Amino acid sequence: MIEKAVQDISHNKTILVVDDDATIRMVAAAHLRQQGYTVATAENGARLLEMFPVVRPDLIMLDVDMPVMNGFDACRKLRRMREGENVPVLMITGLEGDSSIEESYQVGATDFIAKPINWTLLKQRLRFMLRAVEAMTSLVESEARLAKAQSIARLGYWRWDLVNKNFSVSPELQSILKIPSEGVESPLFLAQYLAQDDQKRIMQILMRASDDPSLLPRDFEVTYSKNADEEGVVRVQSELDRNENGTIIAIQGTLQDITEKRSAERKIQFLSRYDSLTGLQNRESFSRALDSMIHECVRGAGCTTLFLIDIDRFVRINDIFGYMTGNAVLDVIGQRLREFADTLGTRVRDLRSEVSRWGSDTFALALCSTVAQNRHHELASELLEFISKPCQANGHEISFTASIGYARVAESGPDLELLVRNAENAIRHAKRQGRNMYRCYDPSMSETTERRMLLEGELRRALSNNQLTLHYQPRVHALKRHIIGAEALLRWKHPILGDVSPVEFIPLMEELGLIHEVGAWVLEQACQQLRKWHQLGHEELLVSINYSAVQFRDTRLAAEIQEVIQRIGVTPDKVEVELTESAIMEDAGQTESTLIQLKSLGLRIAVDDFGTGYSSLGYLRRFPLDTLKIDRTFIRDLPNNADDCSLTAAIIAMAESLNLSVVAEGVEYEAQAAFLIEKRCDEFQGFLFSRPVEADVFLALVESQIV
Repeated sequence: MIEKAVQDISHNKTILVVDDDATIRMVAAAHLRQQGYTVATAENGARLLEMFPVVRPDLIMLDVDMPVMNGFDACRKLRRMREGENVPVLMITGLEGDSSIEESYQVGATDFIAKPINWTLLKQRLRFMLRAVEAMTSLVESEARLAKAQSIARLGYWRWDLVNKNFSVSPELQSILKIPSEGVESPLFLAQYLAQDDQKRIMQILMRASDDPSLLPRDFEVTYSKNADEEGVVRVQSELDRNENGTIIAIQGTLQDITEKRSAERKIQFLSRYDSLTGLQNRESFSRALDSMIHECVRGAGCTTLFLIDIDRFVRINDIFGYMTGNAVLDVIGQRLREFADTLGTRVRDLRSEVSRWGSDTFALALCSTVAQNRHHELASELLEFISKPCQANGHEISFTASIGYARVAESGPDLELLVRNAENAIRHAKRQGRNMYRCYDPSMSETTERRMLLEGELRRALSNNQLTLHYQPRVHALKRHIIGAEALLRWKHPILGDVSPVEFIPLMEELGLIHEVGAWVLEQACQQLRKWHQLGHEELLVSINYSAVQFRDTRLAAEIQEVIQRIGVTPDKVEVELTESAIMEDAGQTESTLIQLKSLGLRIAVDDFGTGYSSLGYLRRFPLDTLKIDRTFIRDLPNNADDCSLTAAIIAMAESLNLSVVAEGVEYEAQAAFLIEKRCDEFQGFLFSRPVEADVFLALVESQIV
């Protein structure tokens, strides 16, 4: 049914795609044609203005950042054209921040969507925009038809003859109000066919008019009973009929059923303020309410706090269960947010609250209160727990988590945009620190955001500017205390910023989509270095290389690794692929397939940071593994912490039962090493032996075996 509705909307509709990127134009055209649209393309804003009068598109997808004429200027000029006033414009922006969104609306854009484009979301957005335009066009045309009908055909005609004291109605009017075929003898009898609430009012109007016809309103609306459960609306227009002497001899007029028109107007008015899926306020309406709250706060009427709630990895729910289920989950979350606000209102006497669907999978809650102004951490904790409960949706039990960021007017000042920006900064920090948590804004977050923006720009140039290097941390045989290999670790030395922590730049590299390119470079460099060590007579050495869950989702990974190993000529069993325990479990099916391919090439497979994830013994037995690397958090307090001693001993025993080698990470003291040797650990890695070092220093360590 949904696909049919989309086809109905797209049938005979033309969309003009304007983007200077030929690839985006080509991909967009292919997606849109597949949905049944006719597509035209233009490469810049100037070309759009030339093509518009010829193509006459039903909708325009307009990129912001283009040469010759950008999207903002093109939209502004389009709105000045007579035929371009009402055509819907979907602005496509790759720019960061709310300013580009605000400017999009200021120049007349209907809506916006961010790059990279989510084609499924775009499909629904186009459908909604075209449907809204059709509804508005239908209303305008309906009004024109009604005016013409009232002027020429006088549909729903009635006449009150004051001379002969009779009242007549047309068949159309009888049909609308369900008046019996014999009609009515007096307009006073007409009131009985109206809705109960209007009967008394109309009776009074008609009685006054019977004494003085000039008192009858010329244009008014009245409700009538369509059926037992539904009321309709009719518009009544009247005029006085005079004889040649100017004496009023009759009152006559038309009656038009405008129920559907009023219903459409209410729906359009609703959609202009509320989200159609959840019924919550949309972003624009909520922002107006929030602005009002802020001004109340300034006047001393309480403290206003903005909470932004984002559903963690919501795209996975859509991918696994489908968009219908995803929408059902969003609806449940919207209901929970409204319920939370309502319940809170019964507990806090002076509370004012507003709730909104802020974005696709982001919600907002604004609270203004004098009583609750010091309870924000407590409220955020309660909200996170309440929102994140599993729910039933389309026959599935869906589990999910959420991240919350909040900011207060007390810290942000009476500035709506700044308050929103601070809350967004807070939620970004919650997500970066592991999700499923809440964070309150503090000024250091803005500094972090500024540094992050700086790093984003510099990181894109780091590889081409030779700022990335590999360091190698020795892996040491536990009993013999000699080096048997190394873990290749990526380092970034910026000429101005200095050494940038991998904790900072590696997650950023994944977000920017650079991890595949850099990962290929790491593999190439590590294998080249391994070959040099082997050529120098150190054939026993192996090198381990870290891979992320993002890289493992690439189905071409095994083939790319095979090509590099064969081209460089290193022995496959001296190359070890490391994947964290949590990454292995993120998509167990895809991971198993890739691991089997890698193992078939002769590579070694290691589970890094073991003990911090949630893998089961069944998965460990199923996957083709060679090595477990115990996370440093379990090693740090050995042998003084009894729990860590028990857990570490259990991991080593389990690994031995599965015929897996064990590497202890983060070994810094001899007491730790002694305990691990006693428990039959195979290898060590840590500062007790060496920090990660450059390749030539590592070689010197190998040749001297001073570790």
